[in-house]
Amino acid sequence: MISNLPIFVRKELEFYQQGIEDSVEELFTSVIGQETDEIKIRQTISNYFSSKTTGDLEDNEKVLLLGNFLLCYWSKEYETIIEHFLKFKENLLGENLSIHICYLLSVRDMFLFEEYNEIYQSIEEIIEKEEHEKSKEYLTLALQEFSAVTQKRPDFGFKALNELLRYLSSPGDDITKYSFILDALMTDLVNFAYTIADDTLKDLWLDSAVQRAETFENKGMESILCDLLVSLSLKEYDIKGANKHLEKGLSLAKKISSERLNSILLLNSAVIEKMKGDLASALEIYKSLLKTSKVFTPIQLEILEKMGDIYLLNEEMEKTIEFYNQAHEINEKYNFPNPMIEIVYGYINLLEGKDEGEILEHGMKLAQEQFDFNAMSYYFFYKGMFHQKKVDLATAVKFFERSLEFFENQVILEGILYTYAALVDIYFEMYRITDNNDFALKFLYFVDNLIDVTAEIEHSIYIDAIMTKAGYYRFRNMEEEAEETLKQGIEFAGAHKFDDRVDELNVILEQKKSLIQELRGSRKLFSKIRQFSFGTHKKIPIILYLLLVIDEGGLPLYSYNFSKKQDIDDLLISGLISAIINFSQEVLGKGVETLRSIIHEGRSVIIERQDNVMAVLVSDNETFESRLQVRKFLKEAMGTIKQKITAKTIDQEEFQPLVETIFKEAPFTVE
Repeated sequence: MISNLPIFVRKELEFYQQGIEDSVEELFTSVIGQETDEIKIRQTISNYFSSKTTGDLEDNEKVLLLGNFLLCYWSKEYETIIEHFLKFKENLLGENLSIHICYLLSVRDMFLFEEYNEIYQSIEEIIEKEEHEKSKEYLTLALQEFSAVTQKRPDFGFKALNELLRYLSSPGDDITKYSFILDALMTDLVNFAYTIADDTLKDLWLDSAVQRAETFENKGMESILCDLLVSLSLKEYDIKGANKHLEKGLSLAKKISSERLNSILLLNSAVIEKMKGDLASALEIYKSLLKTSKVFTPIQLEILEKMGDIYLLNEEMEKTIEFYNQAHEINEKYNFPNPMIEIVYGYINLLEGKDEGEILEHGMKLAQEQFDFNAMSYYFFYKGMFHQKKVDLATAVKFFERSLEFFENQVILEGILYTYAALVDIYFEMYRITDNNDFALKFLYFVDNLIDVTAEIEHSIYIDAIMTKAGYYRFRNMEEEAEETLKQGIEFAGAHKFDDRVDELNVILEQKKSLIQELRGSRKLFSKIRQFSFGTHKKIPIILYLLLVIDEGGLPLYSYNFSKKQDIDDLLISGLISAIINFSQEVLGKGVETLRSIIHEGRSVIIERQDNVMAVLVSDNETFESRLQVRKFLKEAMGTIKQKITAKTIDQEEFQPLVETIFKEAPFTVE
């Protein structure tokens, strides 16, 4: 009986069974009888078409076939769809759009791009027959969005989605009659928004997609969205929330007996283990998944890459090469859909002397072609890694600082922290070799960045950063500063129940134990920090009051007042900052440490320097993102500031568009 099918299947079939309802009901009843279990219904209909000889399909059989395609697609049983479509292809061409779209998306998700291109034209011809212009435009845009992956042009998908939003915001009858296409588009939309870090799109559509999946009893779609919710929770470093969504997603996958959905969700369980620093457990999950027969190409590619990454972290180069070779071969077979694999594979080959960087450069070219800014960030990062290993520290710094710009612009916390840690290690080594205090200042700047961010996300790496900073002070025989820093770590470890770290820090404090190994050798901060995965920072809303640009003498060059309620005197603020800096230099010694922030009576003053200029943000509190925005403003404004600094003043309207653009993008409140 057709009434025994899930709502999402019945809703789609309504359009295709018009005029033949009785024969459709009769066929469904004869095939599935009174069965209500979704798994058994799917298997029974699949068996019906597997046993049927190739020949003409009746119209009611095409509706039955579509019903099974829908069940198979959301359960990721792609092979069944592909097998049966090809078996009855001659009877299907030129009609039944949803059957064609099911096949199109199945071959897309299996990386069968040649088959995808073959069917694409047939679908265009079906769409062209659509009588209503609104429906035709909607379906054409949907097809363009579905093609973004195969063409490796996410910008095409983005443009199509921008146009589709007009239809999705208030879908009419012409759109909702294609229920499956709408579900597939919404699922693509939220995943695409997650990939490009567009929180507006994610927040706007994710709840709608989940509600639609629940309302229409689409357990497969809901399970896929649970996987996305796991990823979002992990980006916010919410492991408890991630586990909740993971458990629900796995339960839904089990209800429809989808081994592939189960595998996709378990990939995130491995990420959770890595986030906790348990690389061995993460590796076991990946190994187990790799043995699963239902793991399809995109997932296999991701597993090989992740396993290679773990072996690279453990410096097991033979294993690293083994898994990245496999990933590279698959990537090459499918015309390099993943530039990140080529970048890391290129780094390994460069490091091992197997080429002179050709593969690495090819990976960067792919990233540029696909507008993959995450992969571009890691290109510069791995270039820095290579030069660091070759002890070309000055060149390594240049590449790491370039990667940091990319990571900060995209707010990729994992990359930012990796780069901070690498620069901490490099600048200490440069200071140790040269005794140049400028390198010591750079060391302190980046280790303080690590301390600030890891405090905000309440991560135990904070303690390692504290020990690194204390080690620097002991290296310089500044015992009072070392003790103060260690006490800061003990307070944090106690507050966050890191009891073993409290004991460790107390021993170091009481015995005045040397911390040189925290700065050099196998226990370097960079080695430790790469054992973990990180999400994004916690977005704590803050209220903005004032942005200042101050010269080295303490004079304000530019100010922007965010608050209409409070008129803050920029001369008083700049004078206060100059006085504190002068005082600290007199008491602590010039250049010992850079003033980064002032907190007083519910106000935070965030300070960022470049050359002889300071950018200062006055707000109600300090967050990682607020500091990034100040830094971004200073970088983009610095060229103009240098040109006009001799005049000791800047046109107050000159930077207004830049300020409004940068701070409008961030999750801030303007009082």
